[in-house]
Parts: sequence; C-alpha cells; structure tokens
Amino acid sequence: MHRSLFTRFALAIAAFALAATALLYGVTATVVRRASDAELARAVNVEVGALADIHATGGRDELVARVADRLTLRSRDLDQIHYLVADASGKRIAGDIARWPLLSAENSQAGFVTLPGGAAAWARATQLAPDLRIVVAHEHRGRTTLLRQLAAAFGATAVLILVAAALAASWAARRLRARVTAINAAFRAIEEGGPLGTVPGADARDELGMLAAHANRLLDRLDAQIHAQREVTDQVAHEIRSPLMHLDNRLLKLIDRSADPDAVTALGEARAETRGIATLLDSLLDIAASRARRGDRVGFERVDLSALAASVADIFADSAEEAGLSLVTRISPDVELSGDAMQLTRLLSNLLDNAFKYVPKGGRIELVVEPGPRMEVRDDGPGVPSDARERIFERFQRVADGGSQGQGQGHGLGLSLARVIAERHDLTIRCEDADPGCVFIVERAP
Repeated sequence: MHRSLFTRFALAIAAFALAATALLYGVTATVVRRASDAELARAVNVEVGALADIHATGGRDELVARVADRLTLRSRDLDQIHYLVADASGKRIAGDIARWPLLSAENSQAGFVTLPGGAAAWARATQLAPDLRIVVAHEHRGRTTLLRQLAAAFGATAVLILVAAALAASWAARRLRARVTAINAAFRAIEEGGPLGTVPGADARDELGMLAAHANRLLDRLDAQIHAQREVTDQVAHEIRSPLMHLDNRLLKLIDRSADPDAVTALGEARAETRGIATLLDSLLDIAASRARRGDRVGFERVDLSALAASVADIFADSAEEAGLSLVTRISPDVELSGDAMQLTRLLSNLLDNAFKYVPKGGRIELVVEPGPRMEVRDDGPGVPSDARERIFERFQRVADGGSQGQGQGHGLGLSLARVIAERHDLTIRCEDADPGCVFIVERAP
C-alpha cells in the first residue's frame, strides 16, 4: 500500500517537537529539584547553626524557649519548619515533631524524612550536648506544587507546540506534495503516451528544482534521440523501399517483354522476392513503431470491438471459401475497447492469416469476441508444440512446416507484431492447445 512520504514527514516533525518538549521539561524539572534541594539544605543548615548558637550562649532553657517562639511565630505558607529538641534517648523535650527520625545526631546527618502528618521534609539532626540533640525539618510541598505547575505549563506548551508543528509540517508537506505531484503527473502523462513535455518547478532554487531541471534535460535528450531515430528509420525505409519499387517496375516490364515462359517464371519469382523484402521491411518498421509506442495512448478512442471483428471476418470470408475452410464467428455484441482501430484490425488479421496458412483444407477456424474484452482465434489444425508456444511470438521465429502450426511460412513477424500491438493496448496474447489444433487468446492484462 502506498504510504505518503509527506505524512511521515509531518508525523516525524510532530514527534520531534513532543520529544524536544519532554526533554526540556525533564531538564527544567531536574534543575528546579536540585536548586530547591540546595535551598532547603541551606535554610535548614542556617537554622541549625542559629539554634546551636542559642544553646551555646543561653543554654538548654533558652534553646527550648526560642524553639517555642519560632513555632508560635511560624508562617502559614506551605514550606513550614518543624523542630524537635530531645534528650540522649530521643525523648522529646520541645518542638512539634513527635518522635526522633532515622537520622544520626552524632554525625550531624541530613536527608529527606517523612513527618508524622505525612509531609515530606528535608531534615538535619545535630548533637548539641551529651544529653541534648535537635532536629530541624523544612517541608518542600512548595517545590512539589511548583513542579506540578511546571508540568502543567509544559503540558499546555507541548500541546501548543504540537499543534503549531503539525500546522507548519502540514503546510510544508502540502507544498512539497504539490510540487512532487506535479512532477509525477508530468512523468505519468509521458508514460500514458503524452508528448515529451517539461517537468514543472525547474526554476525553484532547491533540490526539487534541481531534480526537475535534470529531468527536463533528460527529456530533451530523449526527445532528440527519438526524433533522430525516427528520421534514420524513415530515411532507411525510403532508401530501401524506393529501389525495390524501381526494381519491381523493371521486372514487370521485363515480364511484359519476355516471350520465354521460363524467363517469365523466373522474373515472377524475383518480383515476388522483392515484394517479400518490402513486406518484411514494413513489418519490421511496424513492430519497431508499435514497440516504441507501448503505453502510448495518443490517437486512442472507443472502438466497437464487436463491429471491428465482424468486419475482419467478412474480409476473410471469401478467402476461407476459396481455401476450402470453414470460418465461423461467435461475437458478443457491444464489446468495446479504448484503442487504435487500425492496429486492432491488424492484430486480428495477423491471427486469422496465421491460421489460414496452416489449417488444411476442410478445417475449421473460429473467431470469438467476448466481454472483458477477450478475443480468440481457434482452429483444428496441426497445433503448436508446447515448447514453441512462447517462442513463436519472437521476431523471425518460425515453427517448421510439416504438421506444425505457427509461422512456417513468411518471415516470422506476424505474431510478433500481434504481441506488440496487444501490449500497447494493455492486453496479453498467448497460444494454448485446443485439442485438436490451437487457440490464440487475447485478453486484458492482469
């Protein structure tokens, strides 16, 4: 299934924007946590130092009084300070912390603790005297609130960035898609048989502009080579066909003037050979032209295949009667095909002509046209060996006479031209065993 490059480009931009926002939030949150932790530690250390000075100058009672004053004057903000003054066993003397946390006062240990009310705080324990120790804990709910607000802000920003990135990527993708679509359309038109025009966007000063410019230069060279090739083939055909026509006229004059029957017979055979060479040349040119126009839809129109097949059958009816053959048709009405009527006539004519060459007198040839479209030329002649059913469609390939169907006579170009014409019309052609005889089937390519 086709997946748009530009859709993936837009999704990649949006994913990158989200990843960048998430990374920025992670870095910011880490910086905020570290700064907050450092500020909490500094505030706790300052408070522990102040209480140590009070104890050193005023003693235990002064320390207890100052802790009580601090609790009384404590602010109502989120990040409150808590205290615990305890004896050597950890029994509370003063403060609002009910029990001693898991901190070593002897080592002046600090760390995060959970207070009895469930609040998290940064605390430090310090030994002030052999029978006196203190703990100062500073809550950090404000930091948690700040981080939540930061997450909400970054979330909202991420949504805005995602929307903006999606809009910008969509706009850029539409512009790129329009340019690439125009380039593809130009190539598709050429592929479908249009003239070798120009790819748009070559004036843009970017990679797509360079691509279009290179494509236009390539198309110009291709167009020049095609015209040169056509000129050469036309000239060669003219140079060969003209002498052949002059030779045919001279042979005809010699036949008219000659009284020797043997000479007349020899001249007639020579004349037939020259006409065979001219026919060979025309067939080769037809094959080359048809192969070069494969996929070319120029000149195509709706063709009534039923009427066309009936007309071809009428043309071959007299020849069938003269050859002692039975030509029957089974043509469904109103079978249509978009194509070149002259080439389709040539295709059916070549298949019928091939059958006429090898079906013996008294034989039967059937022309079938069915919806699809599907065309068949069936006969009850000698048939085609299985190992030659594909080879007979190659140029100059003939199955030997003597009981074999194929191109034992002529130059071996009729079926090759039929296949080239079929391919130009997106049709396939194959040969199958009809038991007896063979059947050539032309139908829509899968």
